[in-house]
Amino acid sequence: MFSPKDIEFNEQQNSQGFIANCHGQQIGEINMFFVGVDRLVIESTYVVDEYKNTNLCLELVRHVVAFARAKHRKIISMCPMAQSVFNEHPEFDDVRLIRVAF
Repeated sequence: MFSPKDIEFNEQQNSQGFIANCHGQQIGEINMFFVGVDRLVIESTYVVDEYKNTNLCLELVRHVVAFARAKHRKIISMCPMAQSVFNEHPEFDDVRLIRVAF
């Protein structure tokens, strides 16, 4: 399907999330917004059908986590897909503000 080196992640305009492209086609995105000076909310995550059973959602969340760490922000996830990634990866708990089970 793809190799991680085939995927390019770009920050969306105004730091509203990240877009994943593979060979020039958008294959996924994660959208977020800021709350106050120290929080951000993952609003939604989208992965095209052909990439749903890959680790693309995990990689999108990793980009948001790295962004949050660099900006000293905590993350609240309203997105069930992203929330499931957080539930499976305790290494992200340092930036996770609220633990929610869907």
